[in-house]
Amino acid sequence: MIFATFLLGGSAIIKLLAVILAAGAIFGTTITVAHPQPLIPASSPDQDTIVAQAENLRAQFEVLTGTTDVIQGGGGALSSLPSVGSAVPISGKSLINTAGVDACTLATPVAGDPSQGGNDGLTIEVTDLSGHAHTVTTAANKINGNKHIATFPGTVGARIVLTAFNGIWYSDGGGTTLS
Repeated sequence: MIFATFLLGGSAIIKLLAVILAAGAIFGTTITVAHPQPLIPASSPDQDTIVAQAENLRAQFEVLTGTTDVIQGGGGALSSLPSVGSAVPISGKSLINTAGVDACTLATPVAGDPSQGGNDGLTIEVTDLSGHAHTVTTAANKINGNKHIATFPGTVGARIVLTAFNGIWYSDGGGTTLS
């Protein structure tokens, strides 16, 4: 019926509405709204649940501007859950925006579920915004089980994504060199 109105010369508004509704029916949601940080605000009654806090973790970020920064990815809020204690999960995004090389360090992830204070399944994405040969150094054999340094190629936009599991960071490579 909407297409009939469109084809028979209905008003411009009806034509536009028909196109939007048809696109929505074919492709799903047609209008998206950017989410503010964090995705689940502190005012939400769901904010203190594990699901909401885990959703917020992926939206956290930090900007590193020093020469020897410690990567946290913006921290997170799972540490506020009573079962977790005071451990701050390493998750989110770290943006390196340094005038020179930044020799970053990354702690060993804690094995176990985030609701119990671990880092399993959490990811940290480190992106080079300044185009230098930055390094990310962990303890011995904590990247892919046999590496401990990721070196950026000196290209703006180079990045590495590390996912924690059982006390090891697993890398997608992302254009960095692992050693």
